[in-house]
Amino acid sequence: MKRHLISFFIFLLGAVFPQDVLWPTTVGKFFSSTFGEIRGDHFHMGLDIKTNGKIGLEVLAVEDGYISRIRSNYSGYGKALYQRTNSGHEVVYGHLESFTPVMERVWRLQQAKRLSYNVDTQFSAREFQVKKGDLIGFSGNTGNSFAPHIHFEYRNSKSVPLNPLIFAFDLEDNIMPIPKELALIPISHNALINASPLTQTIPLFRDKNGIYHFADTLSVFGEFGFALKAVDKREGTRNIYQFHRAELIIDGQLEFELDYSKIPFNQGKLAKTIIQYDLKRQNLGEFQKLYRLEEHRKTSIHATDLSGILGLAPGFHSVEIHIFDAHGNKTIVKGTVSGTFPMTLEAKEIFRDNKVVTLALSPKRGGLAIRDAVVYNFTPYGFADQKVELIHSEKVKKDLHITIATNSIKDRILQIIGINQLGGMVNPFHWEDLNKKVSIVDIHPKLKISNTERGLFFQVDLDHYVRARVTVRLANDNTFTSYPMTQIRPNTYLTDKLSHQVVNNMKYVDVELTHENLSRETRFHYVLQSVGPGQENFAFSNDRNCSVKTMPGTFFQNNVIWIEQVKEHPKITEGYHLSPVYQLQPYNLALKGKFQVGIRYSRDLVEHSNLGIYYYDPKSEKWVYAETENNRRKQILTAELDWIDAVTVIQDLDSPKIRKTFPGNSGRYQLKDVNKITIQVEDLLSGIEAEEASFKLVFNDTPLYPAYQPIKKIVSYNFDQPLQEGSHKIDFEVRDRMGNESLKTIYFSVY
Repeated sequence: MKRHLISFFIFLLGAVFPQDVLWPTTVGKFFSSTFGEIRGDHFHMGLDIKTNGKIGLEVLAVEDGYISRIRSNYSGYGKALYQRTNSGHEVVYGHLESFTPVMERVWRLQQAKRLSYNVDTQFSAREFQVKKGDLIGFSGNTGNSFAPHIHFEYRNSKSVPLNPLIFAFDLEDNIMPIPKELALIPISHNALINASPLTQTIPLFRDKNGIYHFADTLSVFGEFGFALKAVDKREGTRNIYQFHRAELIIDGQLEFELDYSKIPFNQGKLAKTIIQYDLKRQNLGEFQKLYRLEEHRKTSIHATDLSGILGLAPGFHSVEIHIFDAHGNKTIVKGTVSGTFPMTLEAKEIFRDNKVVTLALSPKRGGLAIRDAVVYNFTPYGFADQKVELIHSEKVKKDLHITIATNSIKDRILQIIGINQLGGMVNPFHWEDLNKKVSIVDIHPKLKISNTERGLFFQVDLDHYVRARVTVRLANDNTFTSYPMTQIRPNTYLTDKLSHQVVNNMKYVDVELTHENLSRETRFHYVLQSVGPGQENFAFSNDRNCSVKTMPGTFFQNNVIWIEQVKEHPKITEGYHLSPVYQLQPYNLALKGKFQVGIRYSRDLVEHSNLGIYYYDPKSEKWVYAETENNRRKQILTAELDWIDAVTVIQDLDSPKIRKTFPGNSGRYQLKDVNKITIQVEDLLSGIEAEEASFKLVFNDTPLYPAYQPIKKIVSYNFDQPLQEGSHKIDFEVRDRMGNESLKTIYFSVY
């Protein structure tokens, strides 16, 4: 019995602590990316090891074992080698320029057998055995790679990727993780963060002991979650990395934990559920959720069964967030959260002279005493001006009397945020001292719709401040439902968080402004469609020429979608722009799967070729072609997307460009200088698909199977043997995604 326990303990030690694994290069233990970093819609499953920006550096076997597989393709890891180790692990070395001479010959034979550059061949344990430190290949930049490096993965026996900094290497590291910001996300229907139903981001401040703190006490009501923006760093590099682990502790109790130790490939597409996707799409950075919604699948990164969704009782609560890197360095974030309940106040002027004004702040709903206040002033056009300094404040029973300078209120609207005796924020109160009175009939409201994972908001912005009661009505031709709006800023009004289902049977959104005996109503034409998992739904633009068809697997949870036709959009500089631009909404929604978008075109375009649907990629700031089907009979183009962006129709009649070649046409070279063909291509519109059908390379009338680097857009072929002296010919053909072709014949000689 004791022997079994000892064996089991040794097994656990081997699973937790790094193995005796050799670093795969001799150029220094540096890397640009770590395990678990989120790359768009998936996780990075290894280390990107630096090779000093060079191609052709030796790559060494990290353990004893055998070569189990070689692969080559245009995307992904490019030219890659897989090793099974005697310790039971699988190791991947990606983006290689070449293998050892023996494996290169094997690879060439496999290409000749398949008549293809793409190879995927597996080997038995008897065929290509290697020892730790043996040369197995040379570093490169093949596949989907931005610069020369080695993509290194360390997997378990079942090919599940493990964090190499935990399970393979124990690298010295004396720099603690760095927290940047926190976000608080309201989740329940009535949740408030600092008296607001919207997500709030807060800065963090580091003290002399290295502990980070909230800027102030936070006020919360209802269920909410934390999200953390944090990075890790290391000595000797400017790169930033994914931290290893984070813990959320409330009042001394663990409420949630993230642990980036292993990630199965079948969980890769869940990366969008780990981050606060809406904040990332708003360019506010990458916040990792310290909570999990019930609709989102539990992953190996979620180290506990706790949801992290918090509903705190009234009173003060301590918050600690512990952040660890792979070496065990720990950073602590501390703060206080005040559980409270909704309150409102009112302000009345009780004194004024040429220098100061005194306002009495009284609790209107909630009943707790007002102990402090923060005051901002705004221009009549809704722009924030400055924080107003309190010259004096005095508690009078439950009221608070505040005195401010008279010149700070001239032609301004004050936003007064009270703080009650529990430290909770009170809903903003707006007080104005305007000479010029504007009527609601002079106002032009604008409507915005904001979607969240738990509901949606309707927001109305006024172009000038006016006293008004604002109501939004969701209507069809026969009925309507009214929802009152709350003034959250002088010129901005917001509904409560509404269920996604409220838009069912809705055709219009009417915004009504009322004050005294005046009333103004403005109609907005939105066609909103409630959607959800397991459903197939359609949404249409107002002109009915753009549609979205959602699939049962498109969404993680219930939502609303709609389509807006926009006039102002990123410029389209290439091709022929043949339709309006449609913004699919909500653009900041994380999708589980794909949906179909369709755009109808006019009859006079039926005979036109090379029409395609393009979406706008804000990261690259380019219009990108989506593989499009053209139904000429119905005059509609359709494409599948898995993220929500602006779409339009563009015609691509331009052939791809062949920019540079080596050897060059009519070139004369020494024999030793020509060991490779390289051809740089470019297509500015539909692009060149990273697949073999896009290229044809023939050398002296013999077809070759070239590599293609899709980031650099370079086609290349390495010669196995020196060329013969004399004249040679290269025939090259490239095709873009619309079928436009370019041809080039190159004659050169070597001596």
